[in-house]
Amino acid sequence: MKKVVVGIQNSLLAEAIIRILHDSGEFWSVRCSDSRGNDVVKECQAFLGDVLLMDVSYAKETNMNARLQVCEQVRKIRPECKIALICDENSFPEIAQEVTFAKKRGMIDAFFYSSVSGTYLTAILDTL
Repeated sequence: MKKVVVGIQNSLLAEAIIRILHDSGEFWSVRCSDSRGNDVVKECQAFLGDVLLMDVSYAKETNMNARLQVCEQVRKIRPECKIALICDENSFPEIAQEVTFAKKRGMIDAFFYSSVSGTYLTAILDTL
């Protein structure tokens, strides 16, 4: 069973994803109480996460630069942890482009748009 650390600031999205992960029976997940950088890194280390899933938005704590800094920190302490980002491609098309660019450059292992189905999300997370 893979351990997924959910560092998503949007409470509704975070809870929906945690429910999907739980219902699949393939994942054990924990939600960071505070989705800001240091707390996500600490949670990932304490939980020994196999996958870190974070959202990206325009907010200072969750913008692309902040999330990439978290990625670097997690890679230092848990290099085996896979990192996936999720963003709203309709509301934030510029962020969606940045996220796809980060994947192309190997800075993250996977990305999702928030419109993705739960079945697809769990299938991809299971392959990481």
